[in-house]
Amino acid sequence: MAIFVLGDPHLSLSGEKPMDVFGSRWADHAQKIKNHWLATVREEDTVVLAGDISWAMSLKDAEADLRFFHDLPGKKILLKGNHDYWWETVAKMTRFFEERKWEDFFILFNNSYEVDGVTLCGTRGWDVDCFDEQAQKMLPREMQRLEHSLESAQGKGEKIVFFHHPPVSDAHDPFLPILKKFGVRRVYYGHLHGGKAICTKPFIKNGIEYTLISADALGFQPLKIPQNLSKIGKMQQIRQKMKEIWAKVLSQFGHRC
Repeated sequence: MAIFVLGDPHLSLSGEKPMDVFGSRWADHAQKIKNHWLATVREEDTVVLAGDISWAMSLKDAEADLRFFHDLPGKKILLKGNHDYWWETVAKMTRFFEERKWEDFFILFNNSYEVDGVTLCGTRGWDVDCFDEQAQKMLPREMQRLEHSLESAQGKGEKIVFFHHPPVSDAHDPFLPILKKFGVRRVYYGHLHGGKAICTKPFIKNGIEYTLISADALGFQPLKIPQNLSKIGKMQQIRQKMKEIWAKVLSQFGHRC
C-alpha cells in the first residue's frame, strides 16, 4: 500500500479548456496523467488530488472529469482548489458519488484520513501574500479548517499536510504556528505552474519540508510520498531542533554572564 499525490490536473473532458495554451508541456496532458497513473498506482494505493481537479462550473458538468479518475486504480482523496467551481457541500458530493456507486472517492474538508500508519490532513489555503478584503476573511477561515483537520487526526503516526495554495512565502508563514502545534514535518502544495513550477524544488523552512506537487511540476506523474522523511530533510530538521535547544539554553543562562 502506497500514498501518492498529484495537484492541479485541470481536466476539461466535457468542455473546451485546452491547457496547452499554457505551454507545450500541457499538450494531451490527460493522457499523460493516465499513462503515468496506470504505470505507478495500484488498486490498494491512495492518491491525494490536491485541488484544481476540473474546470467544470457545476458538479454535473464535472462528471466526465471525475469519472476519468474513478476509472483509474486506487482510492482518491479530493482537496478543493481555487478553480474547482464545481465543488459542492460534502453532503451533495457524497450523494453524487453514492448515486453512481463510486466508492473510491473521499473528501478532505475539516477532517483527516489515516492511511498505512500516517494521517493525511489538509485544506485549500489562500494566497499568503494577499491582504485584500477577501484574503482577510478567507485566510483565518482556512487556518481554522487546517486546525480542525489536524485535531481530527486520532492516529499516533505522522501527520502529513496537503494544501492547494502554497502555505508559505519568503515574507509570510501564517500557517506555521498550527503546523508546529501538531508536529507536522511534511507539507505538499500545488497551484504554481509554468517556469516557476519547474524551478521550485523541495525546501526546508522552520523545520518543515515543503514539496510542490502541481501536475506540470511533476511531469504529470503522481508523486509517491516516501514512508519517511528524506535524509536531507531529517538532517536539516535535527539542526533546526538543536538550534532551538541551544537558543533556549543560552536564554536561561545568558543573564548570569
